[in-house]
Amino acid sequence: MLIDARRMPVGVSLRAPVCIVGAGAAGTTIALELLRAGIEVIVLDGGGSRAEKEAQDTYRGVVEDDGDHDPLERVRQKRLGGTTQQWGGRCAPLDRLDFEYRSYVGGSGWPIGYDDLEPYYRRAHPFLGLGAFEYGAGDAIPDGRPLLAPSGPDPSVTDEAIWRWGPPVKFWNAYGRELSSSPGARVYHHANVVRLESATAEGRVERVVFSAGSVEHTVESPVVVLAAGGLEVTRLLLVSNGQRPAGLGNSSGLVGRYYMTHPIGEVCRVRFTPPPPRWIHDYERTHDDVYCRRMLKVGPSEQRRQGLLNLAIAPWYPDPQDPAHDDPVLSAFALAKLGLARTRMTWKATGIHRRYGSTGQIGAHANNVIHGLPALVRFGGYWARNRWLAERRLPSFMRDVGDAPLRLRFDAEQSPDLENRVALSRDRDHFGVPRLSVRFRVSNGDRHSIARSLAVVAAELEQRHLASVELVSLADLEAMRFGDGTHQMGLTRMRDSPTQGVVDRHCRLHDSPNVYVASSSVFPTSGAVGPTLTIVALAIRIADEIKCAG
Repeated sequence: MLIDARRMPVGVSLRAPVCIVGAGAAGTTIALELLRAGIEVIVLDGGGSRAEKEAQDTYRGVVEDDGDHDPLERVRQKRLGGTTQQWGGRCAPLDRLDFEYRSYVGGSGWPIGYDDLEPYYRRAHPFLGLGAFEYGAGDAIPDGRPLLAPSGPDPSVTDEAIWRWGPPVKFWNAYGRELSSSPGARVYHHANVVRLESATAEGRVERVVFSAGSVEHTVESPVVVLAAGGLEVTRLLLVSNGQRPAGLGNSSGLVGRYYMTHPIGEVCRVRFTPPPPRWIHDYERTHDDVYCRRMLKVGPSEQRRQGLLNLAIAPWYPDPQDPAHDDPVLSAFALAKLGLARTRMTWKATGIHRRYGSTGQIGAHANNVIHGLPALVRFGGYWARNRWLAERRLPSFMRDVGDAPLRLRFDAEQSPDLENRVALSRDRDHFGVPRLSVRFRVSNGDRHSIARSLAVVAAELEQRHLASVELVSLADLEAMRFGDGTHQMGLTRMRDSPTQGVVDRHCRLHDSPNVYVASSSVFPTSGAVGPTLTIVALAIRIADEIKCAG
């Protein structure tokens, strides 16, 4: 049943075996897993079926000291389906190394390992439309021959790992009907959770309080799941301070600490020795017809030897901002991005896209577009067929423009840092809930790790006579702005010890045994790939815990 909380009678108190806060990827997954097992649920979501200005306003916050972080309201969506309603569908599991203790990464080491999570990764694949659980190019791609044939059992650089793209799955579009029509489900939209109430010595949450306009309602449930995204989960824990001034689950003082995202950049100038394999310039298709791209990665032993953070690299098209490429498509792309950046329309003006606000040489770009109109029209037809009309859409364009140098796009691991934190500000939203204040920077140590990893990859390509690479300078890397905030990790970190973390290995609050956190905020370390696949895997694992406990 789908219910508009704004139309509820005054002072309603609800009850259910499980109350789930948030109807994004994690919340929807857990709800469906429980419903399919015959367990009734209440789902509370503060948004509606589409993006709304008033709902989105509650996500506004403060970024302190002109930090690296993008505006909080522009990197997430408050609506049914959450931020999956605007994502691209790129997925990969974390590496084995990401779960392990590394002496050079403070706070590293998960209380669970890759083998504990792999069965849940496999179960997560159908939810995300990812096809077979295959992340090696040799297994997944019909012609998966490597560019970097292994020179030994422990190569310093590999190109075997791949990303896979879902259609992408927008969770409310894909699962909203099943969720809201299930006999055991009550899904309340425009139900803004404002606090959790606990009055017991052991910290069990007794009531979830939500607001619809000026009226408050409650849900009483023996099990509560917080699945509202990393930043919002943190805010709910901090504002739920009726019993403990520091907030719910915060006896360690670590709620909101160790905030991590993924630094992303498009750097270097790369000229591959002709003829490079097709995948250098384009997406590939797996044998089950899923779009994929290969990653260039520094091997785990080399990472340990040099003390490097994880990094995933893909060859990328020439810099669209430089009209010397003479390509109408790249110039049209740069001009479109300039418009989005200046008008601040959509999340495509955030993160790595911000730099397009400084695009210059407008006349030269316009000249490329005018003189290349026939090619641009042909590309428009290709784009319409494969991006907008296809059931499994082309993730983005890749462009081969002959002699123009390519770049290397990297997704980097960020090291856990106690001083990267989220706290409550003095400002409040229209429900009276304090907004968030974010202190966030990417350290020079992390930037130096990126530079060294790029150098390792460049040296391998040049040593094998596959490419020449002009590396980005360390000064340029130190000046780059990172931290788009779409990947919100580390805020409620998972540790076995309640003095070192917020949740245990089952994603349950150490201080509140009936509250689970289903979010990338539980990640102790970030890895170098997007968190959504791991979020859904952990959500299924939480659902299994709830089933067993019930």
